[in-house]
Amino acid sequence: MAQASERAAGPIRFERVYDASIEDVWALWTTKEGLEEWFAPEGMRVEMTALQLRVGGAFDYVMTAVGAEQVAYLANLDMRQTARVSGRLVEMVRHRRLRIRFDMDFVPGVEPYPYDMLVEMSVEAGRVRMVLTADRHPDPEMTSGAILGLTSQLQKFDLAISARATKEQRP
Repeated sequence: MAQASERAAGPIRFERVYDASIEDVWALWTTKEGLEEWFAPEGMRVEMTALQLRVGGAFDYVMTAVGAEQVAYLANLDMRQTARVSGRLVEMVRHRRLRIRFDMDFVPGVEPYPYDMLVEMSVEAGRVRMVLTADRHPDPEMTSGAILGLTSQLQKFDLAISARATKEQRP
């Protein structure tokens, strides 16, 4: 399993290879049900409130801390347990690329800023290669938190892909 790039400069980068169909990988990124299955780190829950699959379309969700550790962590930072996150699709090529730009406007004391996440997919030798690239945050501590969060989210993504593959193999 690939790890996030820890370089101080440049974007955060994760790479995965799945024994799965491109349709299943795409569906986990582009359906309400798929995203709600994995898009929140451990101890958090996500509810998609808008998902418009077109360039310029909304990608909005509510993320809520549900685990005791996550609730305490947010309280310690004087942050709310629930955050509404607004974004939009700025690039979409079916089964190939998806770029989402989030409006980071929910961090207390931090001026709003754009935050991009790009997922690229390709089929190689019957397997799906997925590369996720995300911006670094202006604050190094937030970037560290983003790396931990994305690592947790992708572990849930891995489980969701495995569950779909197992379901497809049953007679």
